[in-house]
Amino acid sequence: MSFEDFKVERISRGVYAASGSFTVNYDVEEGDDTEIEFLSYRSENGVKEYKPLPFRVQRQHLYRYFDNLYKVVMGTLKECSNMPAYEDKFEPPFEKKTYVLDKCQFNQEEFPQHLQEGFYKVIVNGYGAATWNMVFVAEIISDV
Repeated sequence: MSFEDFKVERISRGVYAASGSFTVNYDVEEGDDTEIEFLSYRSENGVKEYKPLPFRVQRQHLYRYFDNLYKVVMGTLKECSNMPAYEDKFEPPFEKKTYVLDKCQFNQEEFPQHLQEGFYKVIVNGYGAATWNMVFVAEIISDV
């Protein structure tokens, strides 16, 4: 798996969009060992130690994630990417190809509404035929 040029762009005041691409170099089949987990952390200033938060997705097969938590962002992704979109259950395989996100604006109603100011880090770990990770860091500032 390889990741290219992920970035967040400011569209307008208070509106941001994510763009980038990643390539899956093999078909992810049902019953294989492909797993994913999400870990989250917070730091007051982005310099001191990041402390673990209870918001996490435990390590699980990619298809279990697709059938549950992925659906939170699927509504956004189906409008701005070539990521899978489906009604009830994901139908394997997750195909070998390059997936592209083009200025995806995520609906904020799908995320926690009350976060302390500070820096938040989300680490996405992938396991199986390929081991990989992505790290996202965001600063939360009050709207006052």
